[in-house]
Amino acid sequence: MSDTEFLHKAINNAKNFENFSDVLMAVSLHPEWLTMIPEGRKWAILHQIILSGNVNNLDQLLALQKSNKEFRLLTQTSDNQTIFDIASLRNDISDMIKRIEQLVKLDQILNYAKVCEWDKCYEIVKENPSFVNEKPPYRRFYLIHHMACANAIKQFESFKEIKNCIFDLNLRADRKKINVIAREEGQPKFAEYIEKHYPNLLDKDDSTLDELYKPSEEAKKRTNAVNAMMDQQCIVKDLDNNLLGKPIKMKSRAEVMLHINEIRTQQESELKTKSSQASKTEEDTRQEMMIDTLTCPLTLAIFIDPVVAADGFTYERSSITAWLKNNDRSPMTNQKLPNKDLNPNTVVKQIINALHLTP
Repeated sequence: MSDTEFLHKAINNAKNFENFSDVLMAVSLHPEWLTMIPEGRKWAILHQIILSGNVNNLDQLLALQKSNKEFRLLTQTSDNQTIFDIASLRNDISDMIKRIEQLVKLDQILNYAKVCEWDKCYEIVKENPSFVNEKPPYRRFYLIHHMACANAIKQFESFKEIKNCIFDLNLRADRKKINVIAREEGQPKFAEYIEKHYPNLLDKDDSTLDELYKPSEEAKKRTNAVNAMMDQQCIVKDLDNNLLGKPIKMKSRAEVMLHINEIRTQQESELKTKSSQASKTEEDTRQEMMIDTLTCPLTLAIFIDPVVAADGFTYERSSITAWLKNNDRSPMTNQKLPNKDLNPNTVVKQIINALHLTP
């Protein structure tokens, strides 16, 4: 089965509200397919999922977009319908409408913050104070991190005056504290401001979090194996073939060395075209997104026992279990979890098994 056939099959399954595991497999292997509309189609997988009204399925697919920089929730259909137009086609999916309205509002705040349009952020926060501590699953930063990146100390003080607006300064991005993010983004004054006015935040005992973030030895070995494999082959293409019933051809050392020499020769050539460079960049991006799909956002290691939480994200079971002992909010979006159920992610397990990794 070709990629095109695979994509069409996934869209058909989404359209018929069936075989979600196959849809999840397709988007796990190709996150960009969530909003891709192939020739001859009007809707992408995203639009079909919106129409289905299944918020849990939507959240699982959105969680796969956290490393896809091209993802846009408001991607229109080929006949220019919005996700709101699609949701309005049914009168029995109020939960879906509520969810996309929430996501769009959060996107608006963070988009305004990114370009320092603080007045517009302020107006939205006045209506929804809790939004200062929430973000969509596909976003890296919360509002406070955008403020740190812009050294927006005055704006931070102003927002604190909004009724019921209480910033959670423990929120992290890539597991990093606010002052660390500020310094990495070249804003030491904001970091110093936080350190001066909120010393208790920085003195907090992080031993519990450190333990939660610590991957097992087995996970470390598996992560090293995948990184080594990335250097030898295009794992995305191999996974496509293997998961569609075609065996992976593992390269021998001689084949790998030959391949490396061919690449070096090609790189030294002055005749290398821009299109081949673009193709290489695209392949690297796909590899990175695939590794992200197979990596726990808490331990940053390849999964051993992947489970899906109520926020749609997949975590290493031991880490998310430890998190849930003292938290009822998502570690990735800070939104309140409807429940603390954990379900095995059989799709991710299948992908990892297809890599033929040894513990």
